[in-house]
Parts: sequence; structure tokens; C-alpha cells
Amino acid sequence: MRHFYSSRHKTFLYFFFLLPLISICFSQRIYADDDWKLVKNADGVEVYVRPYKNSKINESKGIVTVPASTDIVYAIISYAPLHKRLMHGCYDSFLIQPWENGCQVHYFAFKAPWPLWDRDLIYETCAKLDHETGNIVVTSRVVENASVPIKDKVVRVTDSNNTWTLEKLGPEKTRITYQNYLNPGVAKIIPQTFVNFICKDVPYYSLVNMRNLVKEPIYKELAPQYRLE
Repeated sequence: MRHFYSSRHKTFLYFFFLLPLISICFSQRIYADDDWKLVKNADGVEVYVRPYKNSKINESKGIVTVPASTDIVYAIISYAPLHKRLMHGCYDSFLIQPWENGCQVHYFAFKAPWPLWDRDLIYETCAKLDHETGNIVVTSRVVENASVPIKDKVVRVTDSNNTWTLEKLGPEKTRITYQNYLNPGVAKIIPQTFVNFICKDVPYYSLVNMRNLVKEPIYKELAPQYRLE
């Protein structure tokens, strides 16, 4: 009887320690399948890259947790003129078409490293609220819009998209995942490896900017204007 109990006890201990190991291996397998590679982990911001589908250019993803509600974070993303303070490298941004049926259209221009000309683009941005979790997903894609003419020595980007995922961790705590892909159209000018090298800067510095912006009291006043219902 004692031997039987001892065998059962050993079996229990075996599975007790084996199950966590299986879980770790399984989670690592999931991580490997999505091909994201951690390239930067600094100041509370994680940045990952992976090859974008059917392209030699990487897409990037940044993750940070900020001490603010999803409403405040969403308001900052939604207010187009503020992108000059939010988005890394942006020097001009404005609203073209206001929010309607969950979407808006806005202009965005950003500095390019020498010797390239600056780039600009027009995004259609749409938002969706999960009423059960309070999470918000904001997606943007490039669209054509003749109301904003192409400027001299500025190249119009025609291939780009991004996604902001706002996870509600608490009333004043949000985990932000910013995923971005942009093809600057420089394949004949500079190596794609250079584009891939600098692409990690956009999510990193933009999320650092976001973390600073949410601390400013004015955005608590702005949030009710953009609250999703």
C-alpha cells in the first residue's frame, strides 16, 4: 500500500513539473510561428520586426503600457493635428474628412533621412470598440484623395498600413500595441536593408511620445469628444 502511494506521489510530481514545461514550449512555438523578432527593449518599450508579406521590407511592432484609460489613448490617436507630437518624424498632419461611420481620413507628412525627399500619405482610419472587454482597435490604410495635391520634392506613399490595439488593463491602465508597415518606395535609391534598419525607430519613439502625452491634463478633456459607444 505504501509502495502504491509512493508511485502515485511520484507520478503526480512528475506531471506537476512537466506541465509548466509543456506550456512554456507551446508558448514559444506560438511565438516562433508568427516570426516576430525582438530588436529593441528599452525604457519599457518592446519593439519587434518581421518580413512583411510579399515584400522585402519589414513591418514593425511596438508594445508599451501607459498609465491612462483607453479613452485618452484613443483620443490622442484620433486627433489628427496631434500626430505632429505623437508620430516619430511627422512634421505635418491634418484632418481631411471627419469621423463618419467609425472612419476618418487624414493627411500625414514625415521627414526622410538625407538624401531622400520627404514623404507624405493619406490614411483612412477606422476604429472598433469591443464592448465586452473595453479594448479598441484602430486600423489605417493608404487611400487616394485628390483634395490634397502632391507637393514639390515630397513623395506620396502608396503602400502603408498600421494598427493600434488598445487593451484595457484597468480604469487608468492601457497596454498599447502599435504595428506599422510602410514602403517608402526607395528600392532603386538605397538598399532595403537600410529601410529595415530604421523601421524600428517609428514604433519606439512614437510609443515614448504617447506615454508622455497621456500625462498631459488636456487630453482628459479631449477624450469625451472621441469616446466610442
